[in-house]
Amino acid sequence: MQKLQLSQNQSQKLSPQQIQFIRLLQLSNSNIESEIKKEIEENPALEENEKSESIEIDNNDNYNYYQKSNNDTSNFNRESNISNSESFRENLLTQLNFLKLDDNEKIIANQIIGTLDNDGYLRRDIESIIDDIAFTENIEFNNSEIKNVLLKYFINRSIKFSEYVIVQLKHMNEIIEKKYRDKIIEIGEIEEVIVDASNKSGKIVFFGSDIPNKNYDFMVKALQTISQNSTITVINPPKNIKEFNCVYTETQDQTLSVISENEIYLHASEHETVGLPIYEAQNLGLKIIIPKRPYSDYFKYENVFFYEYKNIDSALQKIEEAKNLKLKHSKALLYNENWSKILEYI
Repeated sequence: MQKLQLSQNQSQKLSPQQIQFIRLLQLSNSNIESEIKKEIEENPALEENEKSESIEIDNNDNYNYYQKSNNDTSNFNRESNISNSESFRENLLTQLNFLKLDDNEKIIANQIIGTLDNDGYLRRDIESIIDDIAFTENIEFNNSEIKNVLLKYFINRSIKFSEYVIVQLKHMNEIIEKKYRDKIIEIGEIEEVIVDASNKSGKIVFFGSDIPNKNYDFMVKALQTISQNSTITVINPPKNIKEFNCVYTETQDQTLSVISENEIYLHASEHETVGLPIYEAQNLGLKIIIPKRPYSDYFKYENVFFYEYKNIDSALQKIEEAKNLKLKHSKALLYNENWSKILEYI
């Protein structure tokens, strides 16, 4: 008869700071001095204090925690130092209330703040932060999710303390708090033109990407269902897909040449500051299939088809409508940036 045994193991990871602290505790006074000199030589940001300092110790080895110098005698209060480090973390936690974060993003943000060193630096690498959250919250995140939370914080802080905020197009104003909108300088300019329409037998083109916001997997899944009856090209995919014509380009001219060989351009991004590929495809005469998002509101022409965001059936329906539309000419938008506008303010 086989015997079944159940065992349970518990492990604990030490942070780099904890490991360094334990190592320093094991050193003698002379070795500590050598370690400090070595650190000063390797790190140009550190400076050695030339003043003679001493710490008084009574016979019972109880520290009196004060320093003496030639010109000044000041008490060093450990409780005060701890309080200061706590107060800056509390300040950061307060700032989180002004960010639009979902529950998972709040977990990430709290972990990052708790990981900061007392000097405010984040020295723990992202992979370790992911492991920490998995251990404490039993939730697994990826690198992009951690970086996005950091990016949201720095964008919010930059907007708060900058004198001006430069955006490309008007729809970007909506993500900025109303109290900061008087700082906005909008540099994007849109011009309407007439172009020759492309009629390339319903050929479809889209871009590959490993950025979650681009929703590449959604486009692949949608187009695989019609791949037997359509010629589909994907530009710079993360990996080859047998159902599609995979093309890799290195220059803008090469990319535009590939786009021009098609009739329909499919786009799926959740957010765009501009969405330049949409403008480029439209100027080459392609019909545009885009989701109903704030950045797509500029493209209200007969050669533009809007589908429900992340709805495969809706996207496929619009592709069929585009195939059935025959045009000789179509309207298109040209996008340019007028950086001279900044000179009016600065």
